[in-house]
Amino acid sequence: MKKLAIGVFLMLGGLNLAQAQNEFDVLRYSNVEYHGDARFNAMGGSFGALGANMSSISVNPGAIGVYKSSDISFTPAFHYNFSESKLDGNIIDDGKLNFHFSNIGLVVNFDGVGNWQSASFGMGYNRTNNFNTSISAKGETNQSLLTQFTDELNANGGTFDGDIEYSYPFTANLPYQTYLVNPIAGDSLQYDNVFVNSTDIEQFTTYETRGGTGEMFFAFGGNYADKLFLGASFGIPTIRYVYDKNYTETVSESDTLSEFKSFTMRDYVKTSGAGFNFKLGMIYKATDWVRLGLAFHTPTVYALSDDYNSTIQSEMKDGTIYEYSTPYGTYNYIMTTPYRFISSAAFIVGSYGVINVDYELVDYTTGRLKADNSYETDGYNFSDENESVRNNFQLTQNVRVGSEWRLDPFRLRAGYRYQGDPLKNSFNVDNSSSTYSIGAGIKEDDYYFDIAYALKMQKNQTTIVESQSDFASTDLRNHYITFTLGFRF
Repeated sequence: MKKLAIGVFLMLGGLNLAQAQNEFDVLRYSNVEYHGDARFNAMGGSFGALGANMSSISVNPGAIGVYKSSDISFTPAFHYNFSESKLDGNIIDDGKLNFHFSNIGLVVNFDGVGNWQSASFGMGYNRTNNFNTSISAKGETNQSLLTQFTDELNANGGTFDGDIEYSYPFTANLPYQTYLVNPIAGDSLQYDNVFVNSTDIEQFTTYETRGGTGEMFFAFGGNYADKLFLGASFGIPTIRYVYDKNYTETVSESDTLSEFKSFTMRDYVKTSGAGFNFKLGMIYKATDWVRLGLAFHTPTVYALSDDYNSTIQSEMKDGTIYEYSTPYGTYNYIMTTPYRFISSAAFIVGSYGVINVDYELVDYTTGRLKADNSYETDGYNFSDENESVRNNFQLTQNVRVGSEWRLDPFRLRAGYRYQGDPLKNSFNVDNSSSTYSIGAGIKEDDYYFDIAYALKMQKNQTTIVESQSDFASTDLRNHYITFTLGFRF
């Protein structure tokens, strides 16, 4: 149950560095939030029954069949994350600015034969998630984090000091090497920590995560009788995720119970890898004013690698500093994300505008972890983690609504995106998110330029000390600005 609690923050990109992959790694990389070109973003990513849009190919490959000309576009994007954390009456604001390319792509259109009006081939890249986040929290505690390390060493009758480095290289050995955890006088198998009697210890925690996920796609589709638009794609999604947590404890100046002033523990993880998936989609023109869309995404199979280490620094009141780092660890594993079903409906309001609705089903209980047998493996089978996936996650419903209105040559757009809560038990926190978006553009015969702004709002819990069920309440605001320049030929 503790692992589920920490996962509330792990959805953002946080990780408790126990050097172990868990069910929330599955959740983090399965939680796809389609980003792309500015037109797509302004309409909340709701494009499943419209098509002829570079980013909509990642949602419904049938979109490529709607193209009637060739197209090339690219989209620079700015993302600013704002966070406000509340802990023990303290409110701390933080934020992080990031620049990336949200979309780049090319579609080439060919004349068809017979009832096949045309065929199109496309390739490109769409951003599918953003992990750039910075969160800070400040609080107080009467029980130091060091207690969990002494509990570890004192369990099962205690530990010989000569065994600590080899038995607990990533945990208790860190405070032991920096004199924060020491043997009890008269009992060399039992340990205590330098803050065991201290109270009103100040805690300061910072989380920084970087990176994101994106998908390179290769798609092919066609237009049959200007009625049925079919498409298929092969995707190569990539992951880059960096997690950096710093946790500091500082005793008050009036504390006379310890010779130590403070310590800081840093946990660092970098995850990288790539995978593959297939997508099938169709768009059907039921009438001149109604279009229907269906799409199926196979699970994505990722080959991932985690690189990690921890560092601890202690400072005595006389200014003496001790520092120790773990060796860098590496672990390779396979992850399978859930399949997706997407149904869509679009309504064409003459030459004035369009309204599109996407309804997506994602069964998070089908995600899985397993060992990567292409490398030397430790034989771990992830049975506990996969059982937690089945027991703690659920089928999620996502809804996207978007609209575009024409004032030739200008376009006005707005959208809304709802991501459902993937956790069965959210620990009094609603893990769903809402994104509101607006945008505008200009469209000429041979080029177009669009701009979009989106605001994503979400509440989470930030882990301070997991073993003590110590969490901060965090409000997140993610601001996205995207610009797209495209050419048709």
